[in-house]
Amino acid sequence: MKNEQTRAPARGWVKKALCSGVALGLAMSMGMQSAVAGAPDTKQGFKQFTPFSRVATMPVVRGEKGKIDYEATYAKAHAAAVAVAEYLVENIESETLGADVIQGYDWKLGGESDGLPNTFGETNDDFEIADTILRIPTPERINPTLPPSKANTLKTNVIEFCNKKYASMALGVAPIVDDNKIVNGYTHAPALPCEVSIWNDDKHIYVDMLDPSAIFTLFFTDVLLSDDMDDRAFADAITAMPPQVKSEIKAILYAVLSEFDADLNTMDKMIGPKYTSMDQVIGAVDASPEDSPFKHVAYTKSGGDIAFTPGESIAVAQTIIDTLSKDGSNPGVHPTVINSDGDTLDSILSTGSSWRSGRLTPITIPGKNHVIEACSPKYAKMALGTGAHHVTALPCEITVQIIDRNGDGAKESLVISYLDPHFMLGAMFADITEEEANEFAAIPGNIMADLQKVVAAALDVNSGIALNPGVQIEQGNMLP
Repeated sequence: MKNEQTRAPARGWVKKALCSGVALGLAMSMGMQSAVAGAPDTKQGFKQFTPFSRVATMPVVRGEKGKIDYEATYAKAHAAAVAVAEYLVENIESETLGADVIQGYDWKLGGESDGLPNTFGETNDDFEIADTILRIPTPERINPTLPPSKANTLKTNVIEFCNKKYASMALGVAPIVDDNKIVNGYTHAPALPCEVSIWNDDKHIYVDMLDPSAIFTLFFTDVLLSDDMDDRAFADAITAMPPQVKSEIKAILYAVLSEFDADLNTMDKMIGPKYTSMDQVIGAVDASPEDSPFKHVAYTKSGGDIAFTPGESIAVAQTIIDTLSKDGSNPGVHPTVINSDGDTLDSILSTGSSWRSGRLTPITIPGKNHVIEACSPKYAKMALGTGAHHVTALPCEITVQIIDRNGDGAKESLVISYLDPHFMLGAMFADITEEEANEFAAIPGNIMADLQKVVAAALDVNSGIALNPGVQIEQGNMLP
């Protein structure tokens, strides 16, 4: 496993990725000094941040003569993830940890309602909670002393934390302060839920997370640069939310893992690309093809201005999942016939991508936003070959939502939103080497093309709803 701390900054990345050299940016923090000179005034202060945070490590398992037991260490990392997942399911954290610590009342486990096989078709009939953990493959082996094999592939464990209170605020369902809500909050849905990873190499077991303050800054620039930030009460409330989310997730992790392993080593270490100015955050957003981390496409029913129902919205989300993983016994096979010649979807997807859904049902978050997690073992291994600390930037997310664009009260638009791979690879992987950057040059375009082809097949062939061609909408523009 490559050590992320010795990695050189990317210098040869695609121009779209970094328009100001190595991506640098800000972290929101209450009570700090004014904005960096030359940056838009967000009415808040700034400090260095990274998208990823290492919050703990645990020791590997050693056997006789102090040699690492690779299989036992790998099993320990997974068992730690299961312990966290169990805790989320079985407890109301504001009661177990105290309402002064957990202001969000109760955290939920992403996918806990389905109890179905995980990302890569692995099932565990004896322990359904374990099936909610996304196990994303790396190019490394569990035991590097053994010959390579599929069974020996080292996988990371990703746990998704969901909180109704904070998600409702972030998505514009609940007010930030008084009656003031985030406008078009649903456009940020692909940035949720919060992700924590537990994975190992031959040195440590790592507990990493997406840093909420960093994610808010990178994915909510439209809010940071909006006139709403002139309202001090709004600005203070919204910038207090990400640090609170982080403190609550860390409190849960420490409560579980300190009992799981008495040798837990807690920390709050920045890992990944470093951001030090708002100019650089804006540069990363502006460099993406959509001027945004997101791409939004709206569909209407053919034959008139007819509203979609909530049932149709979730049915479309399920149809996209079914199209991604049509053959449950062989995930990654897509037999949907896409034309009169009898060609299947696989014939137009990138070679060896083997796309499948991370879950067999969507995760529904506040505002009836339905989240689909698309996974490709090929692209996952490539991404994690640059360092497994990047894993919480995976998988690729697509959301489905119905909205009223005409203002007449009827939700006539079905909006499919994508977390844009160009932005993700540019902003979240800016710590990779020049050689790795060159290797990845064509990957964002391949991923986006694949995802849109899957969605097109789902809507045109499998949905059973007659739709007009999709129209890209501009709600996703994150800049003034």
